[in-house]
Order: sequence, then structure tokens, then C-alpha cells
Amino acid sequence: MSNLPTRLRQIVYLRLSALLCAALLAAGCDQFIDRQEYQPTPIPADVTRLFRAFRNTGSDTVWIVEQGGPQHELADDPRAEFGNFPNHGDLLFALAHQTLTLENDLAARYEELSLADLKAEVDVSLEILRRTIRHCKAQGKHVVVVGHSFGANLATRYLALEGPGDVDRFLIMAGRLDMPRVVVDGALNGVWHHFTSGGEPVRHPSLQPATSQHYTELRIAGAAAHDRYTARLAGTELSRVIYVYGTADEAIGRLSEAEDSFLRSRGSTVIKVEGGHHTSMFQDPETIRRIVEALQRPL
Repeated sequence: MSNLPTRLRQIVYLRLSALLCAALLAAGCDQFIDRQEYQPTPIPADVTRLFRAFRNTGSDTVWIVEQGGPQHELADDPRAEFGNFPNHGDLLFALAHQTLTLENDLAARYEELSLADLKAEVDVSLEILRRTIRHCKAQGKHVVVVGHSFGANLATRYLALEGPGDVDRFLIMAGRLDMPRVVVDGALNGVWHHFTSGGEPVRHPSLQPATSQHYTELRIAGAAAHDRYTARLAGTELSRVIYVYGTADEAIGRLSEAEDSFLRSRGSTVIKVEGGHHTSMFQDPETIRRIVEALQRPL
């Protein structure tokens, strides 16, 4: 190159320099972009930080409650919800944390999460539940896992991944096994649906995520309902499960005939509340009577 004219050498050097800079930028551009690689929400080693206990700590029976939502804050005292249940004052209630109530900055940490990331966050909630169950059983407690709405989906996923395990009873209310795909896909994309009189889902005309937190909540709900649980639970014996649903549930929809039949075929006690809505199982005396009777029935 030393034999080339000066002007031509300058041109060649400039072009080589440009190519080298482009190659360096292509290879190392991530060094200049502040990206946080996804990591599941960490779980404290101290199990007593994973739930909030209410009322009779000396009770032989504990109801581990998975709240609805998902939400970024742990709900209030669950005793108010179960105030119509006889002898509820004799129970110990353990309100389990979920991933968003444990560390509620998920939306701030990650601008976008993949479906795999969202499922990993759902499974953080399941690990919290697993550790809480193990803690209560180690104390010799009779354990009932209670899930309502989103909490029902968590309890269903727990059964699919862990099986009944050491849990004495599962009381699952207002959930779904095979959520209609349009609802799941909508939730993963930040779109709410509701169910007219508990039947077919329709896009909600006004209720849409208003903040990044609401958007994350809805997407995690979609991830929790993504799997087809009639398939995931096909080999699981479900005689410890009491499943309660209302036929007019506009929030989650009624169980399909296939879902209802599947639960019965696997040994579940299914309580179908004719005309029941999303929270009828906390209010209707006849439904409560049937739930209590099912809980007391020997396996």
C-alpha cells in the first residue's frame, strides 16, 4: 500500500477504519445499551415472610389462601371473606404472598416479559405456596389450600406441577381448567374479556390496563391460564379437590361441560351454583353448607 498515491492511501485507510468501527459496534453494541436480563423474583429464605397469618394460631387446621387478582398488594384480612362460614373463627388463615405482592416492582424492572418469563413468575407464586404448605405440615397442621379466581388458577397449576402432595384438601372456587384461548391471548396482549351471563367471552368495552402495573397483572393472569389443565391433570387423582363455580360468573365464565365432566371423572367434588356469580360461594348459605359438608366428608 506504500506504493499507492497519498490521496488514494487516505481513501483506503478511511474506508478500512469505517469498516472496522462498524464491525466493533456490531459486536459490542450491547455494551452501550442498559438492558437488564430477566431473573425470576427472588424468594426469601425465611418462610414466615411468605405469608401473613390471621386469627387462631393454635388451630389444628390452617387454610392457606391464594387471593384473586393478580394484584400488587396483599389483600386485607381474609376472615372477612369467610365470615359466613360456620366456625371460621376457630381456623388459622395463612394469606400466601404471590410474586407481585412479594416484590411489586416487576413492571418497573422489565419493560416487556416473554411468555416463558411470565410463567416463571407464576411459578414463583407456586414455590411460595409449596414452602408455606411444607411449613404448616411440619407443624402438624391439617392443610386446606383455598384459591379464588386467579388464586384458583394458581391452585390448579400447583396440582398440575406438584400433585396433591401433603395437602389435605383443595377448595378451588371461580376458576377454569381450560380458559378460552381468545381470553388467554387477549390477556397476554393486555386486553380484558368478560363473560356475558357466564357464557361466551367478549372483549370488555372499557376495562383496559391503565398503568404498566395493571398491564403486567393482566399478562401474568394470562400466563397462569395458558396451559390446558384437563390435559395437564389427566393422570392426577383429584379426590381431595372441591371445585365450586357459578353458572353466571361474568369475570371468569362458567366451567364448560367438558371441564365439569373431567373434574368429576378424576374424583373431584364439583359444586355447581346455578345462577351463581363470581363471589356467590362466599355469600349463598346453601353453597356454603355444601362446601362445609364436602370439607368434612372423609376421603
